[in-house]
Amino acid sequence: MGLILSILAESKTHYEKDKHEWVNYCNLNQMVYFDVGFETGVPMGRVIVEMNGAMKKNLSELFVKIARGDFVHPAYGKKIEYTGTVFHHISSSKNMIMGGDVLYGNGCGGCAPVCRKVFQESNVSSAVPNTRGKVILLPSDTNPSVFSSMFYILLDQSGPSVVDGCSIGDVIEGIEILEQIVKDYGTENGRPTKKLIIHKCGHL
Repeated sequence: MGLILSILAESKTHYEKDKHEWVNYCNLNQMVYFDVGFETGVPMGRVIVEMNGAMKKNLSELFVKIARGDFVHPAYGKKIEYTGTVFHHISSSKNMIMGGDVLYGNGCGGCAPVCRKVFQESNVSSAVPNTRGKVILLPSDTNPSVFSSMFYILLDQSGPSVVDGCSIGDVIEGIEILEQIVKDYGTENGRPTKKLIIHKCGHL
């Protein structure tokens, strides 16, 4: 009986080495992955993002929902998902990658997995410290509390400058892939020299 209870406990918990304690799986942050690369051929590799549900849970869940692609928008008749989308802005001057245009692929087609196309979140600070690996959900130009599917990933290590948006997670694996993409295919104005896409995206 004791062995059975022990197995059940371990199946619902995860041991965090840094804290030296068991954590219930229900309390762990969610993970999202991107397999990134050129439009054709094998992906360059996988990028894993750990969502930060403690900061803005609704926006983190919005991002995860798009990653899973489980919402078909009634107005467009298509899944709202990151799989197949383009990194439409790769800036070598700002050291960042932008994606999430689920409709047009040019930065003008952000769409949230809700019927109104955008998602409104109150009490959002639009100022985020520029920290390497941060995943930022991009707000509307006209309303800083309105979000869609558009996001960008910061790769700058220079420090204290502030950027617009809401931080929803951190790249915990594969950041070197993104840095290589910026180095090889980024430009000062952000227009990529090669078309790079998210081959596959999902919820871990």
